Amino acid sequence: MTEEKAENSASPDLLATLGGPLGILESLVPGTIYVTIFSLTLNVLLAASIAGSVAVVFAVLQIIRKRPLTQVFAGLVGLGISIYLPLRDGLNNTHAADYFVPGLFTNVAYAAAFGISLLVRKPLAAIALGFLSARAKAWMTDRSTYRRFYWITVMWLAMFVIRLAIEVPLYLANQVPALGVAKLVLGTPFYALVVWFSWLMARVTLSNPK
Repeated sequence: MTEEKAENSASPDLLATLGGPLGILESLVPGTIYVTIFSLTLNVLLAASIAGSVAVVFAVLQIIRKRPLTQVFAGLVGLGISIYLPLRDGLNNTHAADYFVPGLFTNVAYAAAFGISLLVRKPLAAIALGFLSARAKAWMTDRSTYRRFYWITVMWLAMFVIRLAIEVPLYLANQVPALGVAKLVLGTPFYALVVWFSWLMARVTLSNPK
């Protein structure tokens, strides 16, 4: 009974996985504000300042909610970089798209990690789920379980590659509004979809009592 309860607790609450309502808003609102204000005013300083201020408010709210300080600090560092890059040469609009550069590098890093894990035949999805459930470790001895986690890892790799394939050309063309829309669509909604399908595929293994 205890083991079954522990395993069932591993099933992800999708909203919690996305950071809850506040986490979803935190991931969507600052970028939306940046793109909207820049599109209306072509003022990169105003857009970055307001978006940054809103992001700081979210960070304070996360601290109040007792979110781990390391996560909040990492978010603030990313925010600082996002604001610095478009303003590094002054107030012109030459580098307006650079607000999104940290996100692009994050996707490159994750794509590389998931890709390498496939090459060395240690699917990252299997390793990650192994921390949630001992049953996930069956991939090391069971071929069908290995294949299942292999394709889950492929799905995550595909998510990061699709993001880069769409966003990098928009970044290079300095298409800030289009890049902002792509970031919104391929951000939390796309991520939620991948999390959901990953769970649908993984639960066969996680619910197997053997």
